[in-house]
Amino acid sequence: MSQNVSLTNNGEQRRAHIAFMAAPAHGHVNPSLALVRELTERGHRVTFAINADFAPHVEAAGATAVLYESTFPAIDAADDEWPDDDPVAGMRLFLDECKHTLPQIEAAYADDRPDVMVYDIGGFPAPLLGARWGVPAIQLSSTHVAYEGFEEDMGFESTPEMRAFDQEFEDFVAAQDVDLTATDVRQRPKRCLVALTRSFQLRGERVGDNYTFVGPSIVSRDMHGEWTPAGDRPVVLVSLGSAYNNQPAFYRTVAEAFGGLEWQVVMSIGRFFDASELGELPPNVEAHQWVPQLEVLSHASAFVTHAGMGSTMEGLYYGVPLIAVPQAVEQPLNAARIAELGLGEHLPMDEVTPEALRAALSRVSSDPRVAERLAAMRKEIEQAGGPCRAADIVESYLD
Repeated sequence: MSQNVSLTNNGEQRRAHIAFMAAPAHGHVNPSLALVRELTERGHRVTFAINADFAPHVEAAGATAVLYESTFPAIDAADDEWPDDDPVAGMRLFLDECKHTLPQIEAAYADDRPDVMVYDIGGFPAPLLGARWGVPAIQLSSTHVAYEGFEEDMGFESTPEMRAFDQEFEDFVAAQDVDLTATDVRQRPKRCLVALTRSFQLRGERVGDNYTFVGPSIVSRDMHGEWTPAGDRPVVLVSLGSAYNNQPAFYRTVAEAFGGLEWQVVMSIGRFFDASELGELPPNVEAHQWVPQLEVLSHASAFVTHAGMGSTMEGLYYGVPLIAVPQAVEQPLNAARIAELGLGEHLPMDEVTPEALRAALSRVSSDPRVAERLAAMRKEIEQAGGPCRAADIVESYLD
């Protein structure tokens, strides 16, 4: 038992109510599931405010879903329903969601206040409600966090649209009558667990002491079925994630690149087109709408990925060399970091050809320097503590 567990008068562990909140999207929900499971296994009651799309995911990890109606694109939404690279459109998605769900979540917990809350970077209702209720709220960040000089390094441009949005966010937070600023809610939480390693974090040495790098929290997601390797061939997994993956031409290029090689090629193509659109595939290439990614990665010798942070950390957890083909949002930043740290290669989408893919696969799977850096990263991930360390920190906030 953790030394930080809250105890009753007779010395027994107190069963606390811990509430999770996250934006309803795979990249925002999945990083919290291992921590949910760890806390439930320690005997705590865990609830998770989420929409119906993700209720099965959080309940499989041991939480009770507290349902709300969401403004987010549905779990099976097409790419064009998500914002493009316009940063204001992306941030507005989360602000609109907060405005819509905050009263629903507050009402749902009115007679069942949690002892502590854990929230995703897009779970804006949590810090607001925590401040209103006097309940600790701990952010769980699945991506790079702010550091001294972050805005300058990122080259954020203060456009009229951005300034108008910033003012709208500040006005919204001020109207909640809590002792928080818009910056507290959006960018600089008072306490944060970071689900990556400090070495992968941009400018990790500049990150404040209120951030703890616990590394990725990995938990099986059984709903995507079973998978076993077909034989002794090395396995390469190919996936563009759960959004921005309506890319049949890309997968046809992959099949052309890797067909006939001594690899078992496992392509996770998503639900927006049928595998029949890819034409006849080579015998060593298979296409699925979804695969149990963690199971495949546990056998894989290479991973062609969109470089979303969740998939990136899952690949690194298993020590798999990465070929990063970013699509949108923070993925180009992650792809550049993968190449910079020698954990694989960055192959921009407009440079993807059969020849470029074959060359990248050959290099990342045979370079001893890549293998050495992956081994060091796996060790750092193990030492970060994962869900056990994260749960210890959450328990330290219990009365």
